[in-house]
Amino acid sequence: MLIALDVPQWFVKVIDKWRRAFLWRGRRDLNGGHCPVAWQRVTRPLNLGGLGIHDLQAMAWALRMRWLWLQKTQPDRP
Repeated sequence: MLIALDVPQWFVKVIDKWRRAFLWRGRRDLNGGHCPVAWQRVTRPLNLGGLGIHDLQAMAWALRMRWLWLQKTQPDRP
């Protein structure tokens, strides 16, 4: 869905909140103080010390740019 839609910022924040809660507590809700590592560090690649979890906002942007690139370079591709 992120490849075709420009999702609002609040939607990405809600999804990230659910992902943090699941990662640190194993459930859907999470209050402050339970995250032992900053989310920006968690979303780093493994070789840079992170857990390799994708940053949804950056990934959505990259997928939309790839979509535009493919439309420009291969217009006959569906």
